Amino acid sequence: MPLLRRFSSGWLLYFVFALSLPCLAVDWPPVAPEELKMTDLPEQKGAAAVILLRDELADDVNNYHSVYMRIKILTDAGKRYADVQIPYGRRYFNIDSVSGRTLHADGSVVNFEGKVFDKMVEREKIGRGEEFRVHVKSFSLPDVQVGSIIDYKFSLRYADNLHSPPEWIVQQDIFQRKAHFKFIPYEGDLLLAHNRVGNGVQWTSYLPTKGPQPKFTRLPVSELTSRHEQQSYVELSMTSIPAVVREPLMPPLSAIRYRVSFYYMVNQNPEDYWRDEGHFWSKDVEKFLDHKDGVSETVEKITAPTDSPEQKVRKIYAFVSGLENQSYRRKREQQEQKIIGLKTNEGAADVLRQQSGDHDDLNRLFVAMVRAAGIQAEMMWVASREERLFQPELLNTDQLEAEIAIVHLGDKELFLDPGSKYCPYGLLDWRYSAAKGLRQNAAKGTEIAEAPLPDYNQAQIQRLARLQLSEDGKATGTVKIGYYGIEAMDRRQKAGNTDAEGKKKLLEDELRGWLPGDSEVSLVGTPNWDDTEQHLSTEFKVTCPIGVGAGKRLLIPIHIFQVNSKAVFAASERTNSIYFWYRTREIDEVHMAVPSGVEIESLPANDSVKLDYALYSTTQKQDAPGSIVARRDMVMAGVAFPPTEYKELKAFYDKAKTGDDQQMILHGAPHAELK
Repeated sequence: MPLLRRFSSGWLLYFVFALSLPCLAVDWPPVAPEELKMTDLPEQKGAAAVILLRDELADDVNNYHSVYMRIKILTDAGKRYADVQIPYGRRYFNIDSVSGRTLHADGSVVNFEGKVFDKMVEREKIGRGEEFRVHVKSFSLPDVQVGSIIDYKFSLRYADNLHSPPEWIVQQDIFQRKAHFKFIPYEGDLLLAHNRVGNGVQWTSYLPTKGPQPKFTRLPVSELTSRHEQQSYVELSMTSIPAVVREPLMPPLSAIRYRVSFYYMVNQNPEDYWRDEGHFWSKDVEKFLDHKDGVSETVEKITAPTDSPEQKVRKIYAFVSGLENQSYRRKREQQEQKIIGLKTNEGAADVLRQQSGDHDDLNRLFVAMVRAAGIQAEMMWVASREERLFQPELLNTDQLEAEIAIVHLGDKELFLDPGSKYCPYGLLDWRYSAAKGLRQNAAKGTEIAEAPLPDYNQAQIQRLARLQLSEDGKATGTVKIGYYGIEAMDRRQKAGNTDAEGKKKLLEDELRGWLPGDSEVSLVGTPNWDDTEQHLSTEFKVTCPIGVGAGKRLLIPIHIFQVNSKAVFAASERTNSIYFWYRTREIDEVHMAVPSGVEIESLPANDSVKLDYALYSTTQKQDAPGSIVARRDMVMAGVAFPPTEYKELKAFYDKAKTGDDQQMILHGAPHAELK
């Protein structure tokens, strides 16, 4: 929901409701008898709740949005919808006119007369040095039971000199019978970012092509009954809106659910829009980079004249990576920042002077230093694939979240990200790899481009177990684990804000989750947490109850790191695309010595499944008398797949699960009864 000023400043703020927003009704709409009697939803059997009626009004002339929601509670699980949370930005917005009620199946009514609570939940960066504090208004509707209907409404208001075109989040987590949306845009001139004047509203719609679409209505002056009545509005009415289907390994929710995004425009051509926005962004970047006092001197100190270009880039990368990264620290309160003298970085020189910066500050400093070393480098502004996928038809730069660096070494381009904590040289944080956005281009100014996707060997886990099996089926020994590339970065980032005991627990809990229940796991030594350029190396002592006795036979799972794994795709059908985030590889090796007097009766057969983009293979053999070794290799070299390829993917993972579940059979000596 962009927030604009009427000719008062040149920035653009984006804010999106988690809920949607409807009409300021004086009275509650009438309830149909069949709605009170309703016990199930024919369109979605077993649904926890259903939205019977939803109405949203965004009035950018009178500076308010309003929401009305009517929900039928069908099961105990549906009672959670009685706890309402309304996120908003308290700096610019105010929530008021909150009201609600509960209607029971017998027609009795319990009005909401409780307290509305307010708390801050997070801070969001909205610009260089600016934060947007997100608050939540929350309240609980009274005496909600299965069969109840809940009504609630509220208004969001903002100052007269501001405007906030909405984003209609049409699709919700539950089925909707009826939904109505209306937007009354401001028709005068607006000052947009970079002091451009906008006039006229546009929207980008992500709705089923065969269903209703937003309709723009402009009333002739002759039909207006008042000089204050607005001449134009956009409206959308929909019925039988399916619930969002949440499935494992799916794209970001913001990329797949029905929605309509509004914005005020300077020009309507996407190519012109992105060219202009790229120009303004690149100009801002260059201004930051040109504020470079001390940059050349620092480069001379940390590099040698005899260094090759790549050696210089690596040394600069290591230097920048070692600076304080504000994006991976708790947010400092303004008073604390004032005490320590930390100010907003306005240029590369400021980052150097303060030895501190956020993600983008550090990447900008890196590019400034690489240029100072005489090497070509530029910036790229990308979306975060964790949150959204870049869509050029959506004319809004708020899709773009982070800046990464591009360095030219001969005919090779390196995409680098020292601003992501613990990101090794040559890689990007996975959120920014394969992400699209704007990049600087010497010939074109800027262009829409895509960052590369790492190879599966750059997101790898290797596990090695050496175990001694006892007659009662308990295995003791050591496990060594190596995390490589993205996998190492992920764990280092997760552990970055905790102490030594917290880091130890993080690793032990992960291994414990892979091994059979009641396994004892103890980390040995201290892993190389801060050596970003090396894989994260760990070692553990373990005791695992893995055997199941059957007379003189003992059944042993041979791939012990997979005993708790669930089917990757359990459902027979698929609605959404499949999205793996990044390419991966797992390599497991298990050495197991059996007790004296116990024979290996049978081992599982070797197995292999191969697709154009995936591989699974296992081998099991006796390595020596009384000892077996099992190896497993799993590669996923694809990322995004349409639902039409689901059956092939499911079949691959089902076969892999069958291979992982195989067991070997041990047999006791004639006079040795296995316990």
